[in-house]
Amino acid sequence: MDGDRATGFLEPAEKDAVLRHAQAWFPALGPPGAGGFDDLAFLDRAAARPWYGRTVDGARSFSSTGTSGHPKRIPWTSEEDAWYVREKRDLFAQWLAGCTRAFVSLAVGHNAGSAGKLLDGLGFEVHDAGLSSLDDQCAAIGALAPEVLYCSPSILDSLVAGLDARGQRPRSVRRIITNGEVLFAAARARAASFFGVGGSDVMDTYGSTEIGTIAHTCGRCGAFHVLGGLFPEPAPTEIAGGDDQVSAAPAAAVLAVSSVKRTSFPVVRFVTYDVVQGLRRSVCGGARRFTFDRVLGRCDDVLNYGELFSAYDLGDLIASCLPAARWFVFNPRNDLTIVIEGSEPPGFREALRDRYPLHSRMSD
Repeated sequence: MDGDRATGFLEPAEKDAVLRHAQAWFPALGPPGAGGFDDLAFLDRAAARPWYGRTVDGARSFSSTGTSGHPKRIPWTSEEDAWYVREKRDLFAQWLAGCTRAFVSLAVGHNAGSAGKLLDGLGFEVHDAGLSSLDDQCAAIGALAPEVLYCSPSILDSLVAGLDARGQRPRSVRRIITNGEVLFAAARARAASFFGVGGSDVMDTYGSTEIGTIAHTCGRCGAFHVLGGLFPEPAPTEIAGGDDQVSAAPAAAVLAVSSVKRTSFPVVRFVTYDVVQGLRRSVCGGARRFTFDRVLGRCDDVLNYGELFSAYDLGDLIASCLPAARWFVFNPRNDLTIVIEGSEPPGFREALRDRYPLHSRMSD
């Protein structure tokens, strides 16, 4: 998507709200004499770099590899933490009505640090697995019989495999929430089938440490709904190093987000380097909102865990075509190479391109 179309995505009132927020909290972002939203530059990784690691009074810091591949400290004030937890409670409360026991396994990070607090505020009995072993987590699920699982997609996939290997098939689970790397369709279907829930009983939340929660999947329309106070727009493709990857999928765009909620870190035309499909305004449940169909992956030149694709999803695809094959992944010079033992079955490369439209520039 070119720059002219990007600047026309938001409505005048939305642009004005972002501009006023930026001028109030981050005046250094605007060029001298900036007269409007379109005068604000997109905050790509180079422009964002000086804002990481700053000391902000009363703020805690969390680390994220984000778009650099190196840990960066990102501040969150107590006021920001409060609305972050509150908006997730509002998002989950009705959907989780009638459930009382929750199992949380999100490892570490901003979301992991707040998950127990928000579920406790909804009256849940919560087991937070932290960094415990897979054996301990499977045992805890057996003992607690949770109705809600709140996990990263990769941990959820490990739990499915671990529980299945132990002959455990918990039927207490009624809702599954994921947060972290992208939840691909195969992993969603596998978890839903294993725990005996429907597709609308799985909610994927998408966000970043810089922004907070950006969007969540809707069981009614199937799209991602962008949360209030956030204004998404397509970044010009040249920001991501050209349009060769973005053009590989229809209606794909590099996502940039502005927030009128963040006050300790400038989320103002912030380039996420995530590629989403179908970014638009939609009406769902009687409300007009920003939506998109799915997260395709990242277009950054840095390979971070969970950001380009899920190894579990790749394993599922390989197993469906080559059930007994051994496979290896190498990352020399940040250029991912996959080696699979065995003869290539018909249609495998087409299946790979379809599953990973942005990351399958194949060579023999």
